[in-house]
Amino acid sequence: MKRGVLLIPFFLALIVIGVGISGAGSVIPEIAERFSLPYALSGKVFFFQGLGYFLALIFGGILGDFVFRGTVLRLGLLLAVLGFLGIAVGSSFSWLLFAFLVMGVGVGFVDCMVNPVAQSLFPERPGEVLNLIHAFFGLGSLLAPRLYAFLHTRGYGFQSLYGLVTGLVAVTAGLFFLPFIPRNISAPPGNAVFRAFTRKTFLLLGGMMLLYAAGVSTLNGWLVTYLKGRGLPQVVGAVYLSYFWLGLLVGRFALASFSERAGYLTLMRANALGGALGIALFLLSETSSFLAPLLLFFAGFSLSTLIPLTLTYAMVAFPEVSSTASGWVLFNNGLGTFLFPWLFGFVGGRFGFAVVLAAVPCALLGVFLFQQLLVWVGRRILEEKGAVTCADRRP
Repeated sequence: MKRGVLLIPFFLALIVIGVGISGAGSVIPEIAERFSLPYALSGKVFFFQGLGYFLALIFGGILGDFVFRGTVLRLGLLLAVLGFLGIAVGSSFSWLLFAFLVMGVGVGFVDCMVNPVAQSLFPERPGEVLNLIHAFFGLGSLLAPRLYAFLHTRGYGFQSLYGLVTGLVAVTAGLFFLPFIPRNISAPPGNAVFRAFTRKTFLLLGGMMLLYAAGVSTLNGWLVTYLKGRGLPQVVGAVYLSYFWLGLLVGRFALASFSERAGYLTLMRANALGGALGIALFLLSETSSFLAPLLLFFAGFSLSTLIPLTLTYAMVAFPEVSSTASGWVLFNNGLGTFLFPWLFGFVGGRFGFAVVLAAVPCALLGVFLFQQLLVWVGRRILEEKGAVTCADRRP
């Protein structure tokens, strides 16, 4: 069997993650209307989904360094099936919150294990491979609002969306039960995980991802609501949001091979600045103009390689605890996904969602500042490891 065929389950897994994480932003207005809830309370969906997601990331990453990573990955897929199915059949808001929690746990386990498993199968060009795999996260994130808009215009609700996705997750889970995942070579030394958390590089990577998630998850969570307040129909707002995820998808495919030549940190810094510029210009433009969705596309394209390259950087810098490194990067992403959309729901209800969206480019500029700190720290200890030759790719 050609090794390229082994990428197919990973592609499907990232579609599942993309739908799981981005789907809530499009369906929140319908959930609020169906259960007669203010946005501040309907935003609990983000809270419970994010709670399950970020708890699974930190514990799943550490667990993956000590047991078979395939076990953690498969457990996550089974929980994701149950969570998506629960959302599809839930009849009360409390039930939905529990189902989103279970789905968040499942997606979190899958997210933190997909990266080290893929790196172990394709160690030669990890930046390129992770960008290609994570491009399908963009496809899943693009699919969720588009498919929801398609179903909504035909009289179907959000539960129809999650019912369809349940079938996709079940197929993906079945593929990962095939015996192709290599076993962990050995468990790390007992104190290796603890030592990683004392490294400045490790902490900077975490802070960078926290701010990234603050920006992107807030955009994903409240853009449709913001545009609805600006006079655009909900369905049109969902389509606008899909342009951002389309840019993310296209960017990962277009820049995958380029990332190995440009240098990880060089491209990561360009990502943050381009994303901040795109969102800022979008907020200053007329929402009804043809430029508005193009600016969202540009912002998504600019941010496209930031997560895959940060994961690659972390796992190459800390190979002895690569699962923990993957989990740590994504834990901070999950923490931001859990915390900021929920908090900004209260801010938006009090001060308006224009204030909420204005925080997005500010958070992305904060990402750039953390990246600069990473460059300064990395150059001082550049020669510690010699696995990567480009000067700015690793600490």
